[in-house]
Amino acid sequence: MTRAGVFTIAEVEAMTGLSAEVLRQWERRYGFPRPERTPGGHRLYRLEEVEALKTIRRWLEEGATPQAAIRRYLAQEAPAEALDEALYRALLEADLSGAEALFRRGVRLLGPEGALGRLLVPVLRRVGEAWHKGEVGVAEEHLATTFLRARLHELLDLSGFPPGPPVLVTTPPGERHEIGAMLVAYGLRRRGLPALYLGPDTPLPDLKRLGERLGARAAVLSALLAEPLRALPDGALAGLAPRVYLGGQGAGPEEARRLGARFVEGLEALAEELHGPEEGERKGT
Repeated sequence: MTRAGVFTIAEVEAMTGLSAEVLRQWERRYGFPRPERTPGGHRLYRLEEVEALKTIRRWLEEGATPQAAIRRYLAQEAPAEALDEALYRALLEADLSGAEALFRRGVRLLGPEGALGRLLVPVLRRVGEAWHKGEVGVAEEHLATTFLRARLHELLDLSGFPPGPPVLVTTPPGERHEIGAMLVAYGLRRRGLPALYLGPDTPLPDLKRLGERLGARAAVLSALLAEPLRALPDGALAGLAPRVYLGGQGAGPEEARRLGARFVEGLEALAEELHGPEEGERKGT
C-alpha cells in the first residue's frame, strides 16, 4: 500500500497514458521523471511528477519530441544557478526549443541584464573555449553562437533607444566577430546612451557619412582580432565622428593612437567618457 500523494508505476501508467517502459526509458535517458525507490526497489512517483508527465504527454501530442518536451518542462523548473549549464547542454544537443525555454526562464528570473551577464555571456564564453580545445566542432559552435547572438539582438531591441545624438557602434573593417560590439551597444543603452548598433565590418567611409547625416556624438569600434587593425593605414579612424573610441581584446593604446582613436578599456570607462564633455569643452574652448 502506497502513502497518500505517491503512486506506483502502474498507477502512473493508468493516469498518464505513458507506458511503464517509456517511463523507465525516459528516466535512464533524460533524467526525468525522478521516482523514489522502496526498500524493494519499486518506483514511487509524487503527484507533482504525475502532473508534469501529463503536461509532457500533451506536448507530445502537439508534435514535440520526448527530449524537447522534457527539456521544456525542466527549463520551467530549473533554478537560476543551473540555467547556464542547462543552456550549454541544450545548445550542444541542438535542442533549440529547450534552449529557448531556458533563455525565457533566465529573463524571468534574472531580468534582461542578469540574463545577459549570468547566462548568455558565460555560455558564449564556454562554447568558444570548448571549440578552441577541440571539444565541440565548428557546426556545433556555429549553431550555439547563432542562437545566442539572436537572443542578444532581442535583448538589445528590448533595451530601448534613449534620445539624443547617437553613438555608432560597429567593428573595424575585416572584423566579423560582433559579439563584443553588441555587448557594448547593450551596455551603453542600459546606461542611458543612444547606442546605435550597425553590425560588424562597416566600411569606414560609410560609417563617417552616416555619422555626419545623423549628427552622431561618437563612433565606437570593438576589435577582437588585432590583424584587421594592423591592416588599416595610420590615421584611418580619425575624423569618423567627433569622438572615436577603440576597444576590445585586439586593440591597445598604441594602435589606437596610430589609427587616430582613443583607447578605452572596459564599458564603465567608455560610458564615463561618453557622458563627459568633449575635449574642447573640458579645456574651456
